[in-house]
Amino acid sequence: MLLWTALCLNASASAAQEGAGWSSLVQVQGQALPIPAQWLDAPEARIAHDLKLPAVVPQQPQPFDFDRAWWKSWLPGTPKVAVQYFRHLCSTEAGQWIVRTVPNVEGLYFARPQGSPSPASAKHDDPLTLPYALEMPWIQRIFRLDGDSLKMHGMRFVQPPIYNYQFVEYPRRDVKWQADIRAPYIRLFGFTRVPALDQNGRVTTHLKEATPMQVIGIPAITARYGYTWRGIARARDREHGISGGELLIYDLQTQEVLAVRRNFLIAFTKPRRQGNTMWEIAAQCEQLPRIGSGAEFTQFAFDVLNTITPSRTGK
Repeated sequence: MLLWTALCLNASASAAQEGAGWSSLVQVQGQALPIPAQWLDAPEARIAHDLKLPAVVPQQPQPFDFDRAWWKSWLPGTPKVAVQYFRHLCSTEAGQWIVRTVPNVEGLYFARPQGSPSPASAKHDDPLTLPYALEMPWIQRIFRLDGDSLKMHGMRFVQPPIYNYQFVEYPRRDVKWQADIRAPYIRLFGFTRVPALDQNGRVTTHLKEATPMQVIGIPAITARYGYTWRGIARARDREHGISGGELLIYDLQTQEVLAVRRNFLIAFTKPRRQGNTMWEIAAQCEQLPRIGSGAEFTQFAFDVLNTITPSRTGK
């Protein structure tokens, strides 16, 4: 009787998932599997998904036997299917591949800036609690932590004496702090800090702002190298509370990808909200340990596009 009940529950869950998820999938040049059409909502998103991976990066997902994992999950001490699948994805696909580095880089272009993921209206749930709402929760949860201000967007890369790019460029967006700019792109620069003094006038290890972050409009990108991100879709991933994504650093002139960092998250459900995921605190692959508070996102840029004055994030 117990086995029959389990079989029925498994069949019901599979049937329920058939109607869930994205409305349409499309094939793109840079990915092995089709992706949700909604991920291609802007020109820079299309460019990101069309970038072709270097040969050293695993190109095709490795098969996973869901039926075998389900049966196996009934054995004592065996994790549920979602955890087995997550570990499979991490062990076969997650990692960091740096094909080449570039020395003496003054600045870069970050192609897909976003603000904090937010509900479409007060009646909608937080996107960070919905299985299918976000393209790449791994990075979009960092956007929530950082907020959407001039200073924070700049300090991701321009924050001497530790983050030593001289500037970062972005596509212009319709947000308050860019309202007076009409050019298609913006450049953030000028932020500096100096050691703070204690009450006796002695220099401390703490830093205080010396000059504020500045922003200007520019007619074209001047940086040679771009930094972008994209979600990746895998069979039945969101059904099991899993999401994947890639960070890509590439040559803006040739579209050559210099480096890739691929990761997966596994989220758990809120105890009193059936079906809601918790992307904000989801676990990630052990192969790519977190530095903390999204510093891995910035450190990846420093590892590939080396600043003139060495940068650090606490790595």
